[in-house]
Amino acid sequence: MENQLEILAMQILESSEIKPNFTNRTFMNCVILFQTALMDKIYDTQEYDNMNLEDRYKMVESCGKELRKLIHTYTNLDTYNVENFI
Repeated sequence: MENQLEILAMQILESSEIKPNFTNRTFMNCVILFQTALMDKIYDTQEYDNMNLEDRYKMVESCGKELRKLIHTYTNLDTYNVENFI
């Protein structure tokens, strides 16, 4: 999977001057990929810091809320509203 993502990333970088015209559904798929990678790295940080379960939960919840707000602020899409992505 890592190799496939690298190929895709290189293709996107090579065509960076062209607007990709993502549909809302495609955008959400990108968000899911990013969010999954982000949560993986958060887990690594939490393990390194030996965080307790309650603090881990708070961190992940806070991150999710901030990501949702960021996406809504700059795209006017609410990731909690599935109808935006069908």
